[in-house]
Amino acid sequence: MSIIHVRQIEAKLKSLFSDLIDLSDYANKSQAEKESAFLTRALAAFAILVTADIAPEQAALCITDGYGDNGIDAIYFDEHEKILFLVQSKWRHNGTGSIERGDALKFIKGVKDLINAEFERFNEKVKKRSIEIQDALLFANTRIALLLTYTGQAPLGEDISRDFNDFLRDMNDPSEVVELRVLRQGQLHSIIASGTLGAPINFDVVLRDWGQTREPFLAYYGQVSAAEVAAWDKYHPRLFAPNIRSFLGTTEINQSIIETLSSEPEKFWYFNNGITALCGTIRKKPIGGSSHDSGVFECTDVSIVNGAQTVGAIATANAKSPDGVAKATVMVRFISLENCSEDFAIRVTRATNTQNRIEKRDFVSLDPEQERLRTELQLEGVDYVYKAGYSLRDIKKGFDLTEATVALACAYSELNYAVQAKSGIGVLWEDVSKAPYKALFNSGVSSVRLWTLVQIHRAIEEQLKIEKNKRQGREAMLPVHGNRFLARQVFRYLSLKSLDDPKTDVQDILDRVKEVSARVVELTISAINEKYPESYLANLFRNIKKCHDIENVVDSLW
Repeated sequence: MSIIHVRQIEAKLKSLFSDLIDLSDYANKSQAEKESAFLTRALAAFAILVTADIAPEQAALCITDGYGDNGIDAIYFDEHEKILFLVQSKWRHNGTGSIERGDALKFIKGVKDLINAEFERFNEKVKKRSIEIQDALLFANTRIALLLTYTGQAPLGEDISRDFNDFLRDMNDPSEVVELRVLRQGQLHSIIASGTLGAPINFDVVLRDWGQTREPFLAYYGQVSAAEVAAWDKYHPRLFAPNIRSFLGTTEINQSIIETLSSEPEKFWYFNNGITALCGTIRKKPIGGSSHDSGVFECTDVSIVNGAQTVGAIATANAKSPDGVAKATVMVRFISLENCSEDFAIRVTRATNTQNRIEKRDFVSLDPEQERLRTELQLEGVDYVYKAGYSLRDIKKGFDLTEATVALACAYSELNYAVQAKSGIGVLWEDVSKAPYKALFNSGVSSVRLWTLVQIHRAIEEQLKIEKNKRQGREAMLPVHGNRFLARQVFRYLSLKSLDDPKTDVQDILDRVKEVSARVVELTISAINEKYPESYLANLFRNIKKCHDIENVVDSLW
């Protein structure tokens, strides 16, 4: 059966990618070598096609396989989802075995070089895309998906799994930004045999305590087992409407969803807003009769238009704690598009994703200290906006809550506040009655000091942009991913005094920002090269221990 499956996979790849895969570097090779190269590259393109849900023509353009590829056979950045796909593929003609450890280690080394923007270590195919790749790595929320695909039947060996687990453990400290997905012969054949490539998503769902709306359009709603919802993640990303964001990973909100599923699964239904899905058709099956306690519904051409984060978080929690997830239920409504106008689906998608929701920062408006600061600043001709829905009239003569929080956090005596401002500023607003919020906003913070800190922080940010433009590769990423850490160091070495005094010469402080910022960047580069030369910068500056280590080295070099 193994050889048969490999031949069927081969036939599918040829039907999809014939004349699309570039083999110009094999012009003088034998037909057998060309054939092998085609299959290896087509397999890499296929992995991206099925994982990122893109067209064969687009997937074929992702190929980087060839001499000097540094172990990476294909690269694709999904700008909408902010996912960077990195692929290694191996074609096994006999359908046996797995990936060799040497190839796996080469792939890991290539990934490290890529995320550190060491493009001189790659072939021209990668170098030509260096700007695109570097731009992707500069996004703070970019996630990296490592795709290993091969036509062998065997799973990854223990030593290879250990190598990848060690790599992922280092990369994902403190938050998950890199994941490994493996597509071997069984999964590849199942995808091809199912005939679901590009086909509508159809499935049955069990609704408990269900209800329905008949007019003007048919819809059913009810509770769905969270374990059943977790199974829907196998349809990612096609399950989600193309004009909404899919699962964003471990954001603050998603992490709270995962924690609830783990600690209080029976209360999840009460805390979650639920999921909205559109269907081509939906029919109740006879089983269960007319009882509304439970019913089985047949759904065709399903697309989730609201609740992508809920589905993704449930799938993540299910992988870690399936027993807890099994105890939770989710409110889901399925809206049938039968007899609906052509624009109805778009209107539902837009409406369900633009309704106002209460953010953590909204509770800040309840703190009387915020109004005190606003009033004092207004008397000085400075506009301070701390309530949602209001905007600044002139950025040069005012600032908002986010800018104030970042400036205060970076200037605070404890490093963890600046780190938190980078990893998730919402935590700083979580509870207005205690730290960390109260440590930043309290009666001891004068309006004069706050406005001065904001102005200094703006000057630091501008200088960091200049430092970024002066550099290349990994060093150019430092002022972006390490902006809060660097700002903290500049604040420390500016030796700020008397900021509460309106007579303090702010310009004198601003004049020193350029020199201090340049020195801080240089020393931080040296510290990182000494302590964490291979760490992914986007995650490095979210790790409090590593930031402490780097700060200590900077202090010793200063």
